[in-house]
Amino acid sequence: MPEEKFNFTKAYQEIEEINEWFQGEEIDLDEALQKYEKGMELINECRERLKTAENKFEEIKKKYSNEE
Repeated sequence: MPEEKFNFTKAYQEIEEINEWFQGEEIDLDEALQKYEKGMELINECRERLKTAENKFEEIKKKYSNEE
């Protein structure tokens, strides 16, 4: 089965939902641990995706600045 392509927007929205859940008044400890771990996974994936995009922007910038 092919790996699903990472969706930055969807991941960011899920992080926001987890954050909102933690703002609630009643928090179940076991569920909090699961949500915290999932949030950290999503944050790391987002960081990697942003790093990849930043590198690609730099490549494009160098490519076209050398053509002048």
